[in-house]
Amino acid sequence: MRKFNFSSEEYKMHTPFVISRGTRTATTVVLVEIEQDGKKGWGESCPTPHYGESVESVMAQIADIAPKMEAGLSRIDLQSALPPGAARNAIDCALWDLEAKQSGKTIAQLMGHQWPDALQSVETISIGTADAMGKKAATLANFPTIKVKMNAEDIKNRIEAVHKNAPGARIIVDANESWTLEIVKEVAETLKENGVVMLEQPLPPKDDEQLRGINAPLPLGGDESCHVAADLEKLHGIYDVVNIKLDKTGGLTEAKKLLDQAKEMGFDIMVGCMVGTSLSMAAGMFIASEASFVDLDGPTMLDRDREYALTLKDGQMSALDPRLYGGAS
Repeated sequence: MRKFNFSSEEYKMHTPFVISRGTRTATTVVLVEIEQDGKKGWGESCPTPHYGESVESVMAQIADIAPKMEAGLSRIDLQSALPPGAARNAIDCALWDLEAKQSGKTIAQLMGHQWPDALQSVETISIGTADAMGKKAATLANFPTIKVKMNAEDIKNRIEAVHKNAPGARIIVDANESWTLEIVKEVAETLKENGVVMLEQPLPPKDDEQLRGINAPLPLGGDESCHVAADLEKLHGIYDVVNIKLDKTGGLTEAKKLLDQAKEMGFDIMVGCMVGTSLSMAAGMFIASEASFVDLDGPTMLDRDREYALTLKDGQMSALDPRLYGGAS
């Protein structure tokens, strides 16, 4: 018989996080722990209101399936028992961790990937004045890649300020659906001239088709438009890069499927995150080891973190401690 426990935890953010959709000062994560035959696995998810989820709705989904989990529901059967999203993510990741410990193999070995011990991640600059964003960029000047949040205001001044203060960094601009096609056409060359190597989700997903055939001077990335492997077909020819996030895929199982299919179809891969602890990032690292762009800086925004936490210095992520997640035992 399995023991199945779940709970929610709030983490304060040391600095407000500002994107085009609003400002956050705290995050609440959902934690799942599964114990069986003396081994325990755990997983974490971050419910996102933008995707129609709340902590309450995710906790209710998990409560509904808890009896089946205690009765031994498999990771494969979980995929049809719950839809993609934060509830399935927390459970799926906990099952992967449990399987690793029961099998004596790491998650990396189970997936056929390398252990994630040499990843480089972006750190994110949230929306502010051009001056404030430039000053933040100066503190990240040694990062190989920086991610910059944008809305539709003062784009040119903001990106010029960031590039001026971190001239050697590759820049990803994330508009979080806040632009129009006209804005993309107007600023694309300026972005490229100022170190931008990818423009992420400029339009809302419903407007994706407008981007087909625009011949943008820099790669375009799909985030909110890409949740699961089944989304790839309609995005082919529109986006060059897809952003895999476990809270969208509903866990590592679908994330691995999405990764493999995206690579087969010629997409470049980015791995992103919601604002969670190092436990959320740790699971994402097993996909990030196969990605060109890594955005797993969530814990850098929090005022506390898990034991065996990850660190990020000048873009270099610390090696994942197997005691945190994914190791064999």
